[in-house]
Amino acid sequence: MRLRNIIPVMLVIVLAFGACQTQESPKNQGKAKYVFYFIGDGASLPQLSLTEAFLAQKSGEKGMMQLNQSQLDAHGWFYAHAGNRFITGSAAAGTALSTGHKTSINTIGKSADHSQNYQSVAYKAKEAGLKVGIISTVSINHATPAAFYAQVDDRGQYYKIGQQMFSTKFDLFAGGGIKDANGENEDKPNLYERKDGLKVLRNNKTFLTSTNADLPLYFSHERLQSGATMPFAIDMNDDDLTLSQITQKSIELLANPDGFFIMIEGGKIDWACHANDAAATIAGMVDFDNAIGEALKFAEKHPDETLIVVLGDHETGGLTLGNDDMDYETNFKILQHQIKSHEQLENEIEQLIDKGAEFKEALAFIDENLGLGTKIKLTEEEKQILRKSWETTTNVKGQNVELLYSSVHEFLYTALKMLNRKAGVGWTSTSHTGLPVVVHAHGVGSNHFEGILDNTDIPKIIEKTILKN
Repeated sequence: MRLRNIIPVMLVIVLAFGACQTQESPKNQGKAKYVFYFIGDGASLPQLSLTEAFLAQKSGEKGMMQLNQSQLDAHGWFYAHAGNRFITGSAAAGTALSTGHKTSINTIGKSADHSQNYQSVAYKAKEAGLKVGIISTVSINHATPAAFYAQVDDRGQYYKIGQQMFSTKFDLFAGGGIKDANGENEDKPNLYERKDGLKVLRNNKTFLTSTNADLPLYFSHERLQSGATMPFAIDMNDDDLTLSQITQKSIELLANPDGFFIMIEGGKIDWACHANDAAATIAGMVDFDNAIGEALKFAEKHPDETLIVVLGDHETGGLTLGNDDMDYETNFKILQHQIKSHEQLENEIEQLIDKGAEFKEALAFIDENLGLGTKIKLTEEEKQILRKSWETTTNVKGQNVELLYSSVHEFLYTALKMLNRKAGVGWTSTSHTGLPVVVHAHGVGSNHFEGILDNTDIPKIIEKTILKN
């Protein structure tokens, strides 16, 4: 056969081979009947990497101990800028991730100029016949969960957002409480006492024994912290419900032949990062990842009908692994000696101050709760730094270090920074950063989340996978 005759034949073979290579696998061709949409607020690659490195070092291993999300089928990353600012906020990011539209900072479910309402993918799932659940560890009317059911000009309109929850016709809300349940000025009807739209449960055991006959319902964790949030994962006791327990029960309640859509937010990861609290960040990431584990168990039983999407809305804290103090060394495992969040520690520091505690007692306090002193040796210079910050804390009124969602005394802030530095953790901010955000996906249509995306692409891909013919 002459060369001029061979070339057309080869071309046909190459094109046919290429077509085979680009065809989607059966898993990626199907329709998603069950959708899990996990949002780790404030979490991107740094938070994931710190957690995996910590777990490895704690176990005496090198490198990373992979979490569930790292073992999913597909991985990509996306740009997260807002419509009017490079570094986004949770309202604008939540709106992009729920509706597929960019908007302005602090706007929820609306266009940047507030002239148009946007419909979230949760509503589209409901219209398609799926049951819908919204879960969060922060208040249920906080920015990210609100973005899936509310439309308001400003995220601070908590009462108005809470009211809208009752008119969604969604099947389940669970986790955090209702911030400003009586209105900002405590002058409005209590939203917990509403009798229409949703059955309200405020007892953990009652929620665990509820059945789908109780739907639609709203469950508020019975032990709430500041801002009507669930406790930090690091502070939970045996009576508290973890995010994985709430997820497991929600799957049970929503499971049905027509399918479901569940948004699950690990909201207090963000709060821990705002406070530069590495230990609480890690605990929050593990709690969040355990919930992903519950979704994976479900997916094993429904492999051809389930889509799991895991991402953050933005990065918080400018977290990095490594700092100037440690040069090229890290010692992440010492973070295990911190046994309470900055929020819980601050409450206990207040009690020490109120009783007129001396520096010796303050030093014993951080030894017990952070490991600084006995388990993690302090130099004389470090002790003097802590002494000075304790004197500032006890002698100068109003010298608290202000964080986004709370404040801590100078002494506690100094001690936490010292622990972080010794671990090899670095922070550049107590605010959000403009880093791209990682996305992981598993199951039906997961390949569509690979590569470089924009946050507005995520709900559009989910919607297409739900509505696929």
